[in-house]
Amino acid sequence: MQFQSDRLSFRLIQDGDFQNIYRLQSDPVAMHFIRPVVTDETPVRERMALWAKYAAENPGFGVWAIESVDGQQFMGYCVFRHLHFQPDNDVEIGYTLSKEFTGKGLATEAAHRLMQYGREAFGIKNFVAYTNQLNLASNRVLEKCGFKKVGEEVVNDINSFRWEIQF
Repeated sequence: MQFQSDRLSFRLIQDGDFQNIYRLQSDPVAMHFIRPVVTDETPVRERMALWAKYAAENPGFGVWAIESVDGQQFMGYCVFRHLHFQPDNDVEIGYTLSKEFTGKGLATEAAHRLMQYGREAFGIKNFVAYTNQLNLASNRVLEKCGFKKVGEEVVNDINSFRWEIQF
């Protein structure tokens, strides 16, 4: 399963993506506003196993690799999933990019494309997203995409804004 935007290609995460995912989740810059960095491979392998199980049980949903359209560069990953991986929950979008790809409008492009995919493939009209309250760039991405800040929650032990959008 795969889809694209102007500059990005999206495909479900595979076992072969482990090194790229581990690199991101152990990078203090990439994880600064998301979760504590990992120094052990085990939690990343466990997360990826959860992602694979969820994607198999919920076709079309999951954690997606973000690559250049030509497939030559792994840029990060994103989520198009039910909140907390529970199928009755709201649909969440999110994105994590390698530091060399930030500040180029790619997160905004990814967020727009994830919502378009959700509307076209599943008829989804409501999406949620979460950002660290201090992550001004990610907060701005969601504002540009039309999300509205609707509250605050603790996510991964971090004070976060909850954002929602309805079509």
